[in-house]
Amino acid sequence: MSQLTSIIEKAADAFAKEIIAAVKAATLQELLALEGGAVPARRRDRPSKTVGASKAKAKAKKRAKIKWPKCKHRGCTKNAWARGKGFCGEHFKASKAEKKK
Repeated sequence: MSQLTSIIEKAADAFAKEIIAAVKAATLQELLALEGGAVPARRRDRPSKTVGASKAKAKAKKRAKIKWPKCKHRGCTKNAWARGKGFCGEHFKASKAEKKK
């Protein structure tokens, strides 16, 4: 009989450890749902912002890329410099040097 008792005690200890680990990993909402209590109200009793299809739309929505103006110089694919009057920094400086001559 003592052997049966020790086996039962080991099984009960292992079961208790698994239950404690499961409770530690569970969220508050899961524990309240298990108890049968109400889930605490979120967002003043309004539905969450991302529900079903709207969640998929939120993920699919991407930010629009800004199309920067390109340099006016032929063959140059660099972005225009803010102070370069339509030219990239390199070509603006070159045109400025040509004007000084």
